[in-house]
Order: sequence, then C-alpha cells, then structure tokens
Amino acid sequence: MKMTALLLTVLSTLSMAHANEEHLRQLTQSEDVSEAQGEYDEKHDTSFGRTLKISPEHCTRARELRSLPQPNYPVIVAMEKLCYQTTYVDSQEKVVGFDFTNETKNAVNPMSEHGSDRSFRFRFPLRHSQNMHISITENAGLTGNMSHDLLETTIVLLPRKVIPSIEVLQVGEREIRRVQLPTAETIDFDTATNEIVDGVIVEAAMDMNPSRHARRFAGLNYIGRGLMIRVDRRAGTPEHIYTQSFNQHERIKDATVTYRGKTCYVPKNLIWANAHNADLGAYVLHASDIDFLNKVINPKCGWKLTLADLE
Repeated sequence: MKMTALLLTVLSTLSMAHANEEHLRQLTQSEDVSEAQGEYDEKHDTSFGRTLKISPEHCTRARELRSLPQPNYPVIVAMEKLCYQTTYVDSQEKVVGFDFTNETKNAVNPMSEHGSDRSFRFRFPLRHSQNMHISITENAGLTGNMSHDLLETTIVLLPRKVIPSIEVLQVGEREIRRVQLPTAETIDFDTATNEIVDGVIVEAAMDMNPSRHARRFAGLNYIGRGLMIRVDRRAGTPEHIYTQSFNQHERIKDATVTYRGKTCYVPKNLIWANAHNADLGAYVLHASDIDFLNKVINPKCGWKLTLADLE
C-alpha cells in the first residue's frame, strides 16, 4: 500500500511538472497565428476560467525538476525567472493571458494616498488571432472609490501575427520582462517596477488630476510599424457604446485608430460584435487583417493601407 501511494505521488509530481513545463512553453515561446484557425467562437471562449499563479508553487516545481535524473535546465531556469508571473489558463489548460501591475512609487506611478497603480492585461482568448487585445486599468487611488478612480483602456494592434509571449532577460544592470506583441514587435517591462522601459509603446506618467471628469486616460504612444485601435471608458467597458460620457476625453461611440502619425475615428460597432449590448462580451468582428483593413479601416479612414504597409 505504501509503495502504491509513493508511486501515485511520484506520478502526480511528474504530471504537474509536465503541466508546468507546458504552461511555461505557451507563455514564453513565440507562436505564429494562422488564419486557418477559423472564426473566433465566443460560445467556446472559456479564457478566464482560472488564474494560474506562476509563483512559489512553480518555484517548488522547478526545484523538483532539478532533482529528476535528466533535468531540463533551460526549462528550469525559465520557470524560476517567471516565479511571480500571473497567468490565465482556460478549461483546456491553454495559456490565454498574463498581467503586469505597476503598483510601487516610480516615474510612472506617483503613488496616491489610497494606492495608485497601472495594470496591463494581455489577452488572447482561445489562443486565436481574432480577439487578441491589451487591457489597461489605471487606478488613480485618489478617493478610494473605484467608480471615481478607475479609467479603462483597450488596445488592439494590427497586424496580428503572433500570440503574445514573455521572456525574462538581463539588460545591463536591469532585469526586464520582454513581451512580444501580436505584431511581433516587443516592449520591455522593468521586473522590479513594471514600468515600460523600452520598445514600441512609450508610456507617460499617470495623470493625477483630482477631477474624474477631466483626468486623462493612460498615456500610451505606439511608435511601431503597425496600426493601433484604441478605446477608453470610465465606469464601463471601453469596447461598448454608451449613451452618456463620464469623462471628457472618452469617445463613447468611436474607436481611435492611429497609423504612423495619422489618426481617424471608426464606429465601435464596425470593430466589435455586441458593441451596443454592454451585457454581452465584445469581440473583434474580423479574424483576417486584410478584411479588417479593406472592410473597416480603409473605407472609414480614407486610407489605402495594405498588409505590406504594416510590416
């Protein structure tokens, strides 16, 4: 009986170690997006079913992997470096998102009385191209009242070429988390503060204006080769259309599209399904970047962009 229990424990440990290795692979290795994946199916989107904390538990698993007869050291080192990374997995154990939060006093976060922070959430439901996006929540922490302090932003980048991934690197004296964006471009976060320190998105310090109606949304400037679609909202979901605005800087019906210094505005309902119904999840209508350009961006912006222009 003791031998059976020991064998089950060993098998369980090996199984969990294998699962951790697979999560780590999905999180850290670049994976191309293929339009052959078909259309995004919201009915099967279980992307936010569980939060996996690559944390002390995973550090323990890394130590267990080291004790195996043939330890895979590259996997072990990578796992140890990501010991404190919040990761999201779906019911199929697929990694479908990860987060960073700047919650200490630094150049971006002045740290308010109630605790201010800026969070970046990278989401890719079903590991599919169609609904890959970045959500940013800015908490000014000026009143302690979420409806007064929180500002929400959603960003979609074109072209959608790869599923976002992370690697931890030592750059000079600074350790950074390098995130590969859907465009295959990168941004670097300081692992100590979660400030963006390099890459194709440049961030400004949080606006701490005491007026919730006048406070500016997260200052993020995309300087990459592709195209950025951005929506902002206070007291609501940025992708949805509302009848009333609660901040003078938000556009309640339109998304802001920017491309290499050019800007235009596109109705949200041409970009997201369920844009008019805040009770339903909004997701991008077009899986194909070519369709996105030809059916939405170019007609509404008066541009003539091709995929080659975004490379």
